[in-house]
Amino acid sequence: MSEFKNQKSGSFYKKLKHFLLPIIILVAGGGSLVVLMAMKKEPEQSQKLLDQVAPLVLTQPVVSTDAGFTVTVDGTVVPSREVKLAAEVAGRVLLTRDGCKVGNLVRKATDQERAASGTENLLIQIDPENYELEVKRLTQEHAQAQDVIDELEVEIDNSKAMIDLAHEEVNLQKTHLNRVEKLRARNVVSDTEYEEAKRSELAARNALQKLTNEADLLRSKRQRMMHARDLVGVQLSRARLDLSRTRIYSPINGVIVEDSVEQDGYVKVGDPLVTIEDTSAVEVSIDLRMEELSLLWQHAAQAARGTRAAANPSNRHDLGYQLPQLPVKVSYELGGRKFVWDGELSRFDGIGLDEKTRTVPCRIIVSDPRPSAILVNGQPTSQIVGAPPLTRGMFVVIDIPLKGDVSLLQLPEMAIRPGNLVWVVRDGKLHSETVRVVDMSGDQLLVEQGASGLKPGDRVVVSPLSTADEGMLVSEGDTE
Repeated sequence: MSEFKNQKSGSFYKKLKHFLLPIIILVAGGGSLVVLMAMKKEPEQSQKLLDQVAPLVLTQPVVSTDAGFTVTVDGTVVPSREVKLAAEVAGRVLLTRDGCKVGNLVRKATDQERAASGTENLLIQIDPENYELEVKRLTQEHAQAQDVIDELEVEIDNSKAMIDLAHEEVNLQKTHLNRVEKLRARNVVSDTEYEEAKRSELAARNALQKLTNEADLLRSKRQRMMHARDLVGVQLSRARLDLSRTRIYSPINGVIVEDSVEQDGYVKVGDPLVTIEDTSAVEVSIDLRMEELSLLWQHAAQAARGTRAAANPSNRHDLGYQLPQLPVKVSYELGGRKFVWDGELSRFDGIGLDEKTRTVPCRIIVSDPRPSAILVNGQPTSQIVGAPPLTRGMFVVIDIPLKGDVSLLQLPEMAIRPGNLVWVVRDGKLHSETVRVVDMSGDQLLVEQGASGLKPGDRVVVSPLSTADEGMLVSEGDTE
């Protein structure tokens, strides 16, 4: 009985399951249809929702500028040149100007003073006695050689007169011989007389030939003596040169920075005497980064655009090995005062990069070591005396202005993120750009145009971003 009831109950549940399953499926399909119909109006609501959820960012526009900027680097003053004077002749030192001590100021001697053996700017005097005697000896030898040449000239002139007389004698003997030959043909004279006339004619010609040979020998001797005289003249010039080298003058205006000579000492040829540092001009040694050097090249290339030099391919090749001759300002601060000098980019200090600093060594030339301006609290003044000149070892600041020839973009300082990253809003989405900053001295940063995808008119984010991703939707607001 119970078994019958269990079978009946199981069949009932099976029928109920088959009946309810279609109903459940219909209800689920209807519910899905209702949801799909409701989703047709969802985009407008989702857009409003996204607008409410997207973070608000403040932006400012990117502006193009050609105002230029200034490259500022540090440098060290070095001498433009050092002249090391050495003894060109040997001898005892008779005189040294003020002892030729380190720190003494020396002046360049004029050519007239050197020629006149002046003593106003004489630096060192070596004993000239031996060289004066050598000049006298060679002068006498030169005079003797000239006297011999003069004697030979007289002998040559005399031989010419003797040769003229010998020619007349030969002509007379030839005439006499011809007359004897004619008489002999008529048997008027004997053979003995004919032979005597022939012998006289031969003797006359022989005398003429001897005189001619002697004249040739005199001319040859004169030529040899002239060469000997010229050789003595060369030796005399060398002796006079050695004599002039006993007086040592400074070839430049400068200061003695090293001395190796004492009065009454003995010097040999090649011994160092003094080292003089040129004070008429100085140089400044600086190290430029490749980014700064690239800006200088761009400035030079744009400045030369359209000129004949820019059209020359060889000049384009040489541009990378030469610094553009740009004016610079060299400054040095001392006791609240700022001293300024005018300089010019000169050349590379060698070629290539320094292996330790990865910078390019360069030189600046300052033609006048005296300051061109003095600033106190930023204002020029001329009432301060005792302004220092540029001297070796001073640490100075160099400003290289690049005005008007470099295309730059101007950005607010708040737009730059770590790593020189800038967020740009385009079509309501964030996009990242990496820029190259060339100047951070003002409120507005200057970046190089073309170094990234940033262009004038782009709007950059200046407000803080807690999170930022490429392509993220944002709501844009203007700071202005």
